Amino acid sequence: MTDDPSRRTLNHWGRGFWFRLIGVAVLDALAVYATLILIGEGAVLMLASLIVGTVFINWVYLWPRTMALRWITPGLVFMTIFVVVPIFYTVYVSLTNQKTGNLTSKEQTIEFWEAKTHVDPDAEGQLFDLYVYTDDADEYRFLLANDDGAYFFGDPRPRSEDPAEDGVADQGTFAAGDEIPPPEFNGYRLMSKKEVFALANTIDVKNLVVDTPEGEIVILGLSQGRIVLASQRYVYDAEQDALIDTVQNRVCVPGEETATKGNFICDDGEILIPGWVAFIGAKNYTRVATNPLIREAFFKVFLWNMVFAILTVVLTFGMGLILAIVLHHYRMKGLKFYRSVFIIPYAIPAFLSILVWRGLLNSSYGVINSTLAPLYDLIGMDPIRWLSDPTWAKIAVLLVNLWLGFPYMFLLATGALQSIPSDIQEAARTDGAGGLRVFWKITFPLLMVALAPLLIGSFAFNFNNFNLIYLLTNGGPPMIGAAVPVGHTDILISFTFNLASASGRGNNFGLAAAITMFIFLIVLVISAFSFRFTKRLEEIYGSL
Repeated sequence: MTDDPSRRTLNHWGRGFWFRLIGVAVLDALAVYATLILIGEGAVLMLASLIVGTVFINWVYLWPRTMALRWITPGLVFMTIFVVVPIFYTVYVSLTNQKTGNLTSKEQTIEFWEAKTHVDPDAEGQLFDLYVYTDDADEYRFLLANDDGAYFFGDPRPRSEDPAEDGVADQGTFAAGDEIPPPEFNGYRLMSKKEVFALANTIDVKNLVVDTPEGEIVILGLSQGRIVLASQRYVYDAEQDALIDTVQNRVCVPGEETATKGNFICDDGEILIPGWVAFIGAKNYTRVATNPLIREAFFKVFLWNMVFAILTVVLTFGMGLILAIVLHHYRMKGLKFYRSVFIIPYAIPAFLSILVWRGLLNSSYGVINSTLAPLYDLIGMDPIRWLSDPTWAKIAVLLVNLWLGFPYMFLLATGALQSIPSDIQEAARTDGAGGLRVFWKITFPLLMVALAPLLIGSFAFNFNNFNLIYLLTNGGPPMIGAAVPVGHTDILISFTFNLASASGRGNNFGLAAAITMFIFLIVLVISAFSFRFTKRLEEIYGSL
């Protein structure tokens, strides 16, 4: 049957086209709205991605020659959002200095420092008494008066907000003999000390300012009842690209070294924090590779990570396969009961099982050591320190992961065994092969053809099994003498978390992203070689 272009065009302009047109129109409207927001935020990369994606979807669903793409486009969109974009964003973060204190743009950093004010409490004629007034609508105003009778009466605002055009406080002078503070002023009544203290418990007093014709008045505290006029401390000079410290007469310029890039450095060596996000290239990668403090710990953790992931796959697959073979025998009774029992660990949420095992393995009051206490006494052995001894902690991690992982392998092996044609095995037995030889030469290779990709996936999952390590041992016990936060059971992902987020020195997202990319490349290379081996198995045994 030949493809009729006229028929294809007719189908394209049918009822389905108008449904697609409505859907695309709604999408375009949302894209226009998002575009305006992204332009205001200055998110150039996201804006470009949005435009390209919207144009692509319009082309796919409105052009008659792109019918085949319509079925895979939703998958491509979700893959881009949940896979491609996170990878590219992780690479971008790894090339920057993003960490605690360097999370905003340079413009925002300059605004932050220019908002800093200097308060000189010893300045003559600058101190005022503070009184708080309110009205029937529970709105409050501040009356600021000095010893000479001069006053400001205005509405306080949070320091983070911009001054309102009509927000400048009224200014005047009390006449000689006037009561200060007056019980009522401009329609507001004076609040009692009790009311003032209650108000101080509901608002952040020190974050309030009052705008005056002479500048901002910074509130030192309602309980003190004193304020002082403040002056701007830092002024940005665009020509020098520097912050000028008007109090200490310093010039603060952007740092050039990797450790200071994205921060202003003053003449006396002080680094102003916070700074901004700056591009530092491959410095985070070279830091992992060249810094001996990080490199030594990295390779120790990597070695254990490989052993942990490989042994986990071998042990869970071995136990799951043995149980599947035992229950695959036709003479076995109660198959449904046993299979239901064996998948119980898989049915219980993993984080609950891990926490239960953490209690069971407790060296002091855990059930396991309590049960083994007579044996310890018999052989004169101290109770096993399951979670505090480096060797036993690793064994505990493997045992708990065996408990969590063997039901999954049991289910896979059971399904794979049932899919192997029995006549192949029967033919081998007819030719004189024993049961063990049939298993190693026929059954096991055919199992590996079906299960090898899933074993690779299990390896990749356990290579990054953060939940098990974090909940069971938290990476411990710690390595004594290590210069960075690292434990004997840490794997790369938990080591990255400890190094970049939980070391007590703030979050270092750039370094964490760099180590994450190392982990990604390691898993990618191992998986590539494993899939190549799987392909060879398919070529050898696929025709059986």
